[in-house]
Amino acid sequence: MNQPVKDRANLLPIREGTRRVAVVTHGLHRSGGVESVVSWLCEGLAASGRYAVDIHDLAMSYRDSSSRRILAPRSWLQPSVLTRKGERPDEWYWGANAVELEFMRYRPRRELTKALAGYDLIQVVCGSPAWAAPILNAGPPVVIQMATLVEWERDSYPKAGASAVAAWRAMMTRITARIERSALSAADAVLVENKVILDWMRTAGHSNVVLAPPGVDTTIFSPPSDGWRADGHLLSVCRLADPRKGLDRMVRAYGKLVCDRPDAPPLVLAGKGRLDPSISALIADLGLNRRIVVRADVPVNELVELYRSASVFLQTSYEEGLGLSVIEAMACGVPSVVTATYGARESVADGRTGWLVPLEPAADVSRSVAARVHEILDGAGASMATAARRRCEEHFSRHVTLRRFIDTYDRLLAHGAETR
Repeated sequence: MNQPVKDRANLLPIREGTRRVAVVTHGLHRSGGVESVVSWLCEGLAASGRYAVDIHDLAMSYRDSSSRRILAPRSWLQPSVLTRKGERPDEWYWGANAVELEFMRYRPRRELTKALAGYDLIQVVCGSPAWAAPILNAGPPVVIQMATLVEWERDSYPKAGASAVAAWRAMMTRITARIERSALSAADAVLVENKVILDWMRTAGHSNVVLAPPGVDTTIFSPPSDGWRADGHLLSVCRLADPRKGLDRMVRAYGKLVCDRPDAPPLVLAGKGRLDPSISALIADLGLNRRIVVRADVPVNELVELYRSASVFLQTSYEEGLGLSVIEAMACGVPSVVTATYGARESVADGRTGWLVPLEPAADVSRSVAARVHEILDGAGASMATAARRRCEEHFSRHVTLRRFIDTYDRLLAHGAETR
């Protein structure tokens, strides 16, 4: 339950001998990729011994109960949009004014600006860089870690017919795109997850951009002692209700695999939330209820075991900025078959650690996924598993990836010290 914060004096505790970093994010406990990056970053910074980190989570739902809402006039009597959620003492939650309007979620809050002014640096972890807009005038240097651009992300959604809702969403997307362009220009540094968006940023004239994908803790995500399992289940890990993840294509691919290979291993769909009813209906229509297992909201320790006991990792997304679940699978020595999103092209070495399936023609995706799974199960799996683990250690381990973040912080903080 949300708890109003009555004593703000404890918001910014002083920790001797460390730099104070505010990690600002959105939808922390409802967005799989963002939550994974925040956890990885906070744990890594704390382990370095150089940084004290607080998390500031921004409202992203039009129904947010901590916000002042147009459709709930009494909510405007709230003296503050700051509340506490969860048990972590270093986590703060901020509502918005007129939260039903998407662009208002990207507006500054006076309380938030004041709270953030006391930090040495602000790190924004976000899907779209528009989420940096509320904090750009707080004072400390701002670093944006972003997954994608709003127009790229929303263009990946399955297309819907013309409607008033579609027109409204298109207008909100245009407004948000303008906000994020302004935020990118104002940030002190921008960390991106793949080379495609790096090239776009540089072409657009941004000189403060660094290719710095997040990583995983390869001591936690590690292969089983007995090596790759050819008889293990197939595994997908994602937000189960997100249409961008293309689970309909995955289910159809698995149906094709089962038709060709009656002894195919079961498919486990794991992740946050609940499976969309349309996907459940598709599973039933294809007669796969007894072969597809859904695991919702799996704890980290159980998730690691799901990876370790898998034979192939599957991802059939329409769009991914990086796709940390693929990297987690690689860390556990699991080869992958994934659609060739910008993110997957960054993480997967095609033909060595797994297979990239072209996004077009769309009608061929399911058939191609099934064919590539066949190839891995029939012989390539062991060598791909070894190569996947090696690539993860070399490019996506916490030590390697966190270094790029810390180097960026050191540069900005040293520059700030010189100009004082």
